[in-house]
Amino acid sequence: MAVCVALAGCMAIVAWPLAAAVGPRSPWLAQAFTSRLFLSCAAVLVVCAVGLAVIAAMLWQAGRPYRTAGRGEQGVAILEFAMALPFLLMLSLLMAQASLVMVGNVCVHYAAFCAARTAIVAIPQDYGSSEPRNLILDSDDVTGKKYRVQLSAVTALAPVSCGSEDITPAGVGGDAYVNGVTRLLSLQGLDQPAWADERLSRKLAYAAAHTDVTIDPPRPRTDDEDGYFQDNEDVRVTVRHTFYLSVPTAARIFRFMPGGVDLEFGDGEYGTVMTATYAMPNEGVQDYVDIETFPQDAG
Repeated sequence: MAVCVALAGCMAIVAWPLAAAVGPRSPWLAQAFTSRLFLSCAAVLVVCAVGLAVIAAMLWQAGRPYRTAGRGEQGVAILEFAMALPFLLMLSLLMAQASLVMVGNVCVHYAAFCAARTAIVAIPQDYGSSEPRNLILDSDDVTGKKYRVQLSAVTALAPVSCGSEDITPAGVGGDAYVNGVTRLLSLQGLDQPAWADERLSRKLAYAAAHTDVTIDPPRPRTDDEDGYFQDNEDVRVTVRHTFYLSVPTAARIFRFMPGGVDLEFGDGEYGTVMTATYAMPNEGVQDYVDIETFPQDAG
């Protein structure tokens, strides 16, 4: 435990300067680099890497007498390697899963940024009597502002979501998503890749089913505008996503870490809950148009 804490502290020392470097342009990325989950997975990577190095050194040292011995001694070296192989494989799987969780954590923070950016644009819009300017309802209505914010986060998380065949495709929305990706690639002169098929629709369906978006209510007020956001008021958006643990065996171990859950599809599928929060000032809408007057030409 002391070693893990020390390694996490070392990773924090490295992450803070990196976060400071990218913070001014990408605050969400700085938050991802300095989050507890990111640092914990970085510590797991370091521990596993040290374990691999130690086992490799022990095997090299143990095999030194056999490398100069006759052919009859080689069987002992092979047996020693076979005994160490399960540990090497397990450490490698843990490193792979930790790396994927780190990537997923960055994507969840990016999804929170995308959702907040969508919220500050959608909230000031006038949707009529149901959702007037600077009001957003906590509703799943596809024509509402909350749906746009939710869709923004889901779209950002679809690439790192699960595409298992046990998941029902997203239907019309999934088809539109696949067609949009295919068209984007074709406009760049690229052929449709093998992964641009129904798997994308299943990824979108998983992201939609396992992503929750929460928008903090505006500050309480005493006038008739209570419940409405003010122009330039901070809009805080929280994205909670269940990231799919895809590496065999290692997923079972990560299941017992904080945030681990059993998924409802397949047999023995696991995920880990990730949360990110991002705040941006409400954009507001200008209710008038500036009429610019230019001086007439002297001639």
